[in-house]
Amino acid sequence: MNRFFFLDQLRGLAVVWMVIFHFTYDLKVLGFIQLDMSSGFWYAFPRVIAFTFLFCVGFSSYFVHKKAVRWDFVRKRSLVLGVSALVISVSTYIMFPSQWIFLGTLHCIFLGSILVAPLVRYPRLSWGLMFVILFLQYVLDYDIKWVSSLFNRPSMDFIPIYPWFWAILLGLNLAPYLSRRDYLNRFKITVFHFLGTHSLKIYLLHQPLIFGILVLIKRVLGP
Repeated sequence: MNRFFFLDQLRGLAVVWMVIFHFTYDLKVLGFIQLDMSSGFWYAFPRVIAFTFLFCVGFSSYFVHKKAVRWDFVRKRSLVLGVSALVISVSTYIMFPSQWIFLGTLHCIFLGSILVAPLVRYPRLSWGLMFVILFLQYVLDYDIKWVSSLFNRPSMDFIPIYPWFWAILLGLNLAPYLSRRDYLNRFKITVFHFLGTHSLKIYLLHQPLIFGILVLIKRVLGP
């Protein structure tokens, strides 16, 4: 099981980044700070976080399905992820109806976990599909802006399966090589490992908790 330390810790690091970003975002929304998140670091940061989570999805899928596709695991995991994604959509629709999340990171993980499973044992196909997506995205400009134009509505978190599926495929394609690098698992950082193994729970609970505390602080401090 030591070979999973690197994966859990990478996911745990993404959890830390996610909490930092959402805390900062909530401070901005509630008027505690003034910050431009439409460009620069704060524009790129959440996309790096999403990439890391999706990369981990592909990486972990290799270990789960490398001998044979475990459709029982896919069904159970999809049920948990699907319900969780629905909770995110409903809760954000109630709290932020003009920017509710309908295709966010968790929705992408839900769909990607299903789509990547049958590709695990076909590395040439998964490499080829990844490069096709990247070609469509960066050469032909069928990128995320093109996808968002099809919906023509804002969202607080917009990570559609296309083109972001390439990040899942990258994790899948690199897993056989990275898993053989013993130095990646040489150290176990307990905090990151813990966060990584409980990432879904933290994903669902941290934002309501942070936002709720900041709302209470704002009411205590007054206008």
